[in-house]
Amino acid sequence: MTTLMVQTDRVLHNFNLLRKAAGKVLTIPVLSANAYGLGDAAMAALLMDRGAGLVAVSKLEEAERLVRAVPGIDVLLLTPYTSEAEAERIVQNNIIATVSSNENAVLLSGISGKFGRKTRAHLRFDTGAGSTGFLCESAKQTAQTVRYLDNLTVTGVYTKLRAGAREKAARQQYEAFTGVLQTLSREGIDYGIAHMASTEAALRYPWARLDAVRVGKGLCGRLDGPDKWGFKKVGRLVTNICDIRWMPAGHTTGENGKIKIRHATKLATVPVGYADGLFVGQKNGVAVFGRGRTWCEVGGKRAPILGRPGFTTTIIDVTDIECRPGDIVSFDVSPYYVNPSVRRDYV
Repeated sequence: MTTLMVQTDRVLHNFNLLRKAAGKVLTIPVLSANAYGLGDAAMAALLMDRGAGLVAVSKLEEAERLVRAVPGIDVLLLTPYTSEAEAERIVQNNIIATVSSNENAVLLSGISGKFGRKTRAHLRFDTGAGSTGFLCESAKQTAQTVRYLDNLTVTGVYTKLRAGAREKAARQQYEAFTGVLQTLSREGIDYGIAHMASTEAALRYPWARLDAVRVGKGLCGRLDGPDKWGFKKVGRLVTNICDIRWMPAGHTTGENGKIKIRHATKLATVPVGYADGLFVGQKNGVAVFGRGRTWCEVGGKRAPILGRPGFTTTIIDVTDIECRPGDIVSFDVSPYYVNPSVRRDYV
């Protein structure tokens, strides 16, 4: 069976590195997209046991799954929802909502009153990422609105840095955001915690850490840039050899038969490919399939991959390795892209 092995000791190592980098401020694990492929419920339970009191996700169904799977956990929903039906689900599940407009705030407070509850919320401001949120110049109006919403409790305020923003651009967003915080304070809003930095900004820009930092893919130990901090990569895609055969010189093999065999070679077929997430990644924001390292491991030894991985099968060269069908083969992979249907094992 093909399985993604999640090394929990490495996850915890990375989490501790991030907490150390954050210093005294709160570290909020972001478990969006199934915790970047690691498994959101399993990661929430693991990190809660290590002191993570608040986690964040992007979708309402993710938040609902976590509050059901991990009793006592606090979940911040990073996406604003503006339909009555979705607002009711947020209130009933005691999820911490994101509020990004006056209409959003009024709706959520009204639904909360209907159920006789108070709903916690973080205010989201758009400081330049252009995704969603109150505009910075509306901070005074925002304060005047939320002040009179009796069933809405503001426990945080945040913004999102532009992806890949360099320090100068990030500083501009920081200055805009601190201006928002000053306005909220002048208007008498006790906004709780302020946060703007995600993994790499938290590592690189101490001034961006504020009261809390959000950390997501850093838990996997796979950063966009050079690793200067000692993260450990998480994720081994493990499967079994399903067939072994000798291929004489002159034949072709690999994806679409593009590799010509120059001398007799012992080949192993493994039932895993880029459909499972093998060597799937991104280049300039575009998905790239079937590229990556040119080797895997069989019995602790490196085995070359012949050509590109196929959609569901990959061919490896085991001429110099003693092995047989059923033996374990493992690949270093990014959990982000591993198919959700692939079983996760926590070791």
